[in-house]
Amino acid sequence: MQKIAILADSGSDININQQGLPLYILPLRIIIDGKEYIDKKEISLNEVLSQLDHKKITTSLPSPKDIFDTLNQIKSDGYTHVICIPISKGLSGTMNIIRQVAEDFEGLTIEIIDTKNISMASGYSSLEALELINANKDFDEIVKTINERLTYKKVFFTVDKLTYLKRGGRIGLVSATVADLLKIKPVISCNEDGVYYTIKKQRGYQHAINQLITQTLIFVGDHKKYDITLMNSNSLEDLESLSIKIKEALPYIRNFEIAQITPALAIHTGPEALGIAVSILD
Repeated sequence: MQKIAILADSGSDININQQGLPLYILPLRIIIDGKEYIDKKEISLNEVLSQLDHKKITTSLPSPKDIFDTLNQIKSDGYTHVICIPISKGLSGTMNIIRQVAEDFEGLTIEIIDTKNISMASGYSSLEALELINANKDFDEIVKTINERLTYKKVFFTVDKLTYLKRGGRIGLVSATVADLLKIKPVISCNEDGVYYTIKKQRGYQHAINQLITQTLIFVGDHKKYDITLMNSNSLEDLESLSIKIKEALPYIRNFEIAQITPALAIHTGPEALGIAVSILD
């Protein structure tokens, strides 16, 4: 008998109660002035954002011990198979470390999937895998389905300031400085290689937010069933009003949520990040 578990990381922004589910979340690490914290468990989003501009803050990958201990816990809990679904290896080294540990780990059948995505665009693959487990699909079929449906998931996001992406090496120094001076806001997503790219450049934050909706509309096309999560760090926008606007523009939403991104991601986006994550279901 197969007993299948899902292993995601905190960068996937899965905001559900794990209790009773075959879901394990591997937390990223946050380092502030040399002191290390476990993402979301030992430090909150507001605590990170309040220190972002006057302390040295970086992110760190889960340690090999973290990964080994988590896999060991999964095995102890009676699971025989694990599907690991971390954020894009083009944006994080987590997937490669999981692979290194998994190669020498005994007692579990382990498959690792590169979502080539981040935030809930990655998290949606884990949620879909949970639905397939609940539908009694076998391990190979779940892995095949998740891989085939990676392109049905996407996140579009914008930031008020490019300062934080620049610090993280996600955007060039000169381009970030010029863009901030001209109040140009990028609409960003992940490309086919799983790295950030700019889809559009908008003059002004509100125009960028409108473009998030436009890009989501283009992405869903003629599909009649999809889930959407409005992601934010600690936005000052009226999220309820924005939610109404999104629902009016996208009438075939099955599930809609508003969620905050995990502290480790907010380090690279700053406080005024907004994004729309979408998973096409039909």
